[in-house]
Amino acid sequence: MMKRHPSLQPLSREHHRALLYWRELDKQLGSPQSADLRTAASALQQYWHPRFASHMADEEHVLLDALPGAMRSQLLDEHDLLRLLLCSLNDRLGSGGPLALDVLASLAATLHAHIRWEERVLFPYLQCHVPPDELRSWEDRLRGRRASDEASCDLR
Repeated sequence: MMKRHPSLQPLSREHHRALLYWRELDKQLGSPQSADLRTAASALQQYWHPRFASHMADEEHVLLDALPGAMRSQLLDEHDLLRLLLCSLNDRLGSGGPLALDVLASLAATLHAHIRWEERVLFPYLQCHVPPDELRSWEDRLRGRRASDEASCDLR
């Protein structure tokens, strides 16, 4: 496996953290009557709100121009789907209503597959095809966006 370029390491660390929440949610989906399912879903939602929305916005604003059409479309389509699923989760948790198991299962599967695709396909592609100077410039751009963006459930 290729060592991650330093400019992409913060995104990879956030992926790792999101996978920890995914794993707990996926585990709890095996016993849907458990109160732990709501706890796991709530933990994922709480992580999403301040971090993951801005994470996806960072990827879209910084990485997108370096991607060929198919990868660009996949990234945007998957981000839109994740936003939709996470906003649905946010609405359910906010209302105190029952959790929709099909939405949670779809969210878990989509999140896992998306992160794996970015780590195994997207980031290696970028490291091989983006000039080193441009990769290094992303560190500053990502740092600047992280400080100024607020997470939300809005679709772009």
